[in-house]
Formats: sequence, C-alpha cells, structure tokens
Amino acid sequence: MFMLGLLGFSVLGFNGLSRSLIEGSGIDIYFKDSVSEQTVFKFENELKTKDWLKRSHFVSREEGLKQMGDKYDDDFMQYVEASELPLSLEVFFKAEKAQPANIATVAREIESFPFIEDVVYQKNLVESVNKNVNRIQWILLVLVILFTLIAIGLINSSTRLSIFANRFIIKSMQLVGATNSFIVRPFLLKFLKHALLAIPIAGFALAGILYGLHYVWKEFGTMREFAAFINWQYAVIVFTGIAIFGIILAIICAWFSTRKYLRSKIENLY
Repeated sequence: MFMLGLLGFSVLGFNGLSRSLIEGSGIDIYFKDSVSEQTVFKFENELKTKDWLKRSHFVSREEGLKQMGDKYDDDFMQYVEASELPLSLEVFFKAEKAQPANIATVAREIESFPFIEDVVYQKNLVESVNKNVNRIQWILLVLVILFTLIAIGLINSSTRLSIFANRFIIKSMQLVGATNSFIVRPFLLKFLKHALLAIPIAGFALAGILYGLHYVWKEFGTMREFAAFINWQYAVIVFTGIAIFGIILAIICAWFSTRKYLRSKIENLY
C-alpha cells in the first residue's frame, strides 16, 4: 500500500508539473501602432470566449518597456521609448488544447485580423515540451502497471505462504465435516485484519512524506513545485482508493488460496 501510495503521489505531482509546463507555453500577439487599448481589451474579451484559452495578459507600452529593460542593458534602453513599442497580448492555452498543431492553427487565425501586426510563439519549445510530457506520461503508465503487478505478487505470495502453513488444519477441518464457508471464514477475517492494520501504517508513512514535501523540503524549488500539485484532498482520495484495492486483493487472494487446499487431495499436501 505504501509503494502504491507513493506512486500515486508521484503521478499527481508529475501530472500537475506537466500541465503547468504545457500551459506556460503561450503566444505573443503584437498589435499595429494605430490600435488603441480599448480595441485590444475588446479583442481580449473575444478570446476569453474560446474553449482553448487558459488565461491572458495585456502588456501595455510601459510594461513592455519595463520587460525590455529586464532583458537589455541601460546603454541600449536609453534609445528606446515606450511610445515606440506596440501593445501586445500574451495568451496561454489549456493543457488539453496545447498541441503544436492546435497552437499553429490558432496563431494563423489570430494573424488574419487586420489590426494584428505579428503573432509570435516558440514552436520548437512547444513541440519539445509536449514531446517530453508525453514521454513522462508513458513512463508513469508503465510504472503504475509494474508497481501494481509487484504489489499483487507480494500480497498473493505472502497470503499463499501463510495459508500453506495451515494446509493440514484446513484439510483436517474438512475431514471432520466442516463446511467450506466455515473453513474459509477465519482466513478471510485474518487477512482482512492484516489489510486494515497495514492501512494506518502506510497512511502515516505517506502523510509524513507529504508533510515533508510541503514544509521540510520546501526550500528546494522543484520539490516546492512538485508538492504544490499534491494537496491533502487528492492525497486522501488516492490513498482511499489504494486502501480499498488492498483490502479487496487480500480477501481475493485468501479466498483462492484456501479454496486450493480444500480441493486438494491429502497426498498432495506433502
């Protein structure tokens, strides 16, 4: 349960990080010099009705001058005036709409407006981010499947070993006339208790890791960003699902392992 919970937290964190990276790649829209701010605001409001828009940011001439000042030295900036800069608009896509082909289509549509001077976006960056995110998602999917199979194997093996040690008791109870349900019931209850005991142990361990991500290792930038996408509500949902999965798996393994020895002949028990 701890292993699956840790993987669940990783999936939440990486999914949030990937969405943040994708949604951080936007396009810059530059307007012609004759365009007023009112026209830009009206155009921005039209864009807000689009299903692909995550957020937008209007860049005035003064703010554009300040942004240039952060990139270039004072010797260059002394020849630049705010009035010479165009009004611009930064728009960002929702993660599910930020495919390179979709961004290119939107850029062409925006560029067709008569008051638009230019539309700029980093095509290579967008393609690289999407490619890397897809690669990470496939890796996480493989890890989820692998860790789930490992968890199933570990729980099944420990259950079978425990019941194997009691195989003669199972057969003796059967020989004296006990019903199958009567024989199976105590083993089901035993492994149900084991699962219920493992839940709080794994829960406290995962809660400690989650606390560390939010408060102990918050000075590390990557850790802070990673933890920001793992809130307590999602963590509880993930762990509840894993706990239910663990309980069901323990009961199923106990049931089939016990039934195996109920169907076995006495000579096959040795």
